[in-house]
Amino acid sequence: MNHSKKDEESGGFVKTAFFEDIIARTIQYIQAGYPVHFVGPSGVGKTSLALYIAQQFNRPVTIIRGHHELSNKDLLGQYNGINKKEIIDNYIHSVYKSEQQIRSLWVNGQLTEAVKNGHVVIYDEFSRSRPEANNIFLSLLEEKVLPIYGKGKETFIKCHPDFSMIFTSNPDEYAGTFHTQDALMDRLITISLDCCDTKTEIEILHQKAGITKQEAQEIVRLISNLRLFGKGFCPSLRASLMIAAVAKKGNIQITYDNEQYQALCLDVLTRPVKQISPELSRSAVQKLILKEMQRKEE
Repeated sequence: MNHSKKDEESGGFVKTAFFEDIIARTIQYIQAGYPVHFVGPSGVGKTSLALYIAQQFNRPVTIIRGHHELSNKDLLGQYNGINKKEIIDNYIHSVYKSEQQIRSLWVNGQLTEAVKNGHVVIYDEFSRSRPEANNIFLSLLEEKVLPIYGKGKETFIKCHPDFSMIFTSNPDEYAGTFHTQDALMDRLITISLDCCDTKTEIEILHQKAGITKQEAQEIVRLISNLRLFGKGFCPSLRASLMIAAVAKKGNIQITYDNEQYQALCLDVLTRPVKQISPELSRSAVQKLILKEMQRKEE
């Protein structure tokens, strides 16, 4: 998927002081010729950050989504259809000649086009792809050549000098991920991303959902309190944004004693809080959420 508009490329990313050092380091690594890997829990903004950084290079951006059915055909290309050419010679009225040429059509994959034309590639959630599908990145990142399989004989494409990559992934313990080969990880500079700080999260809700900073502070206060019951990142930033966006569009007052706001928070937050506290019943989880909504900030 290629993006040309800057707002699409940035994914609505809100740049704050919290991200400035990460952005600067990542650009420095990429300019030195090394791919960067963002790893962190779901909802911390890995993809949005990668899109924003890719935009800074003013080059086409290709996004590859990792999934368990991704194959070399998707990345490199495959034969798809045929090209038929027919030549008819009827110059002499009494002589009829016909000649046909039929050849298979090769269609380049996403990665092939990106390597040839110097795109910035974002390989999103690459650990969801099977390790054998990721093997082609070993020579690509080390020798700067892309082997093309399936054309009858093996060929190689030399990397465009502007070609670069950003990988993103969830931790290995997440469902649906595969353990990545050490050989591939050795070729990446890995940066771990955790939840952004409170000030940054408030600013993100304020800018992306259009609510006031005071309203954003109320949502972040609740989410932060609930994160204390988990590993510090659940409920995620996505949950905060859901609540903020629905409240803004539905004209729901963001106050702890508003029943509409309470119902919205319960609908969005019950499942993630239940996941981090599986020993609690659904009703107990909802009581916990309501309690944290009413608890004053310490």
